[in-house]
Amino acid sequence: MEHDMHPHVFKSNNHHFPPPRAASPRNRKPGAFRHWLQTAFHRWQRGKMIETLRGMDDRLLRDIGIDRSDIPRVVDGLTDRELSMRPVSSDVQVDARWRGGRTA
Repeated sequence: MEHDMHPHVFKSNNHHFPPPRAASPRNRKPGAFRHWLQTAFHRWQRGKMIETLRGMDDRLLRDIGIDRSDIPRVVDGLTDRELSMRPVSSDVQVDARWRGGRTA
């Protein structure tokens, strides 16, 4: 009768531990918020790249092989790494938001 010495250890309805929680509808997809955040960030990067390219003059766009009307299509073909690039040419006005600064 060894198990009679510690009956609370062997009880199935032990009140010391709460029952396991059922998954709520919000917790069904643990990666849903991360996916939403990544999508939102990707859209923001895409918008910034389109804004930057549209801010370039036609000569500079021609030099890099982009027609002004093709900017959205070109940006859609960029990888995440390419979308995160910043312009480095001194001809391009770099917005303070690219550097993490504040704009007036």
